[in-house]
Amino acid sequence: MSDPQATRLTALLAQARADGSPAQFAASDLPDTVDAAYAAAFAATPADDIAGWKIGGANPWSQAVFANAELFFGALLARETVTEGASFPLDGLVAPLAEPEIMLELGAWPPRADTPVFTRMALGIEIPATVLPDDAKPRLAGQVIDRAGAGGLWVGPAEPFDGARLTSAFSARYRLNDEDWREGHSGNVFGGPLGSALLFLGQALRRGAPLRSGHWIATGGLVPATRVQPGTQITAEAAGLSLTLDLT
Repeated sequence: MSDPQATRLTALLAQARADGSPAQFAASDLPDTVDAAYAAAFAATPADDIAGWKIGGANPWSQAVFANAELFFGALLARETVTEGASFPLDGLVAPLAEPEIMLELGAWPPRADTPVFTRMALGIEIPATVLPDDAKPRLAGQVIDRAGAGGLWVGPAEPFDGARLTSAFSARYRLNDEDWREGHSGNVFGGPLGSALLFLGQALRRGAPLRSGHWIATGGLVPATRVQPGTQITAEAAGLSLTLDLT
């Protein structure tokens, strides 16, 4: 895909997010390769505006849709990433979903021997809100150029990174308002949350992704995502971490 085509497509996606409506283009307009989709996504996202990253294709239900052989990922902007307070605004997001994920804060980048790769961890809520047209949603190149369907990232109360807690199997659950709990476990994420994050970092290095110290990484959904709307309260528990989030 030529640079003018890439610029047009990423501009359409950005405008669709600003308008709060799906982008209008054909699936045939997507890049021919995943590499080209990453290049277009990185070129359209100013590195200074990035605050987090989300990993896609990390669990069985995602892999069933995309048939991906490796994880894919996308950047979240500072305005899409909330690390304080107990609420997250859904205004303008297209058909948002929500799912609990382990979040890891990136330490030194590039990695250094004298500094931990991860400094803090938290349980958070990742809010997918793709603006792809329907026929482009199952296409891996579409997911990549759409920043893996980036909508929002809410990071719960953070604690010092504890790798031992993340390498042991753990259960996870969340509920919306007073509904029944939705159950999951760490094994739903390919390699577990820590393994998923390390696989992501390897891909990021290989593809030249603009990672920086302090970025938060959403490591993959522990429980299948659910459609949400303003007024929803989410309660979640996993790996000895817990959260309560009000969606507004």
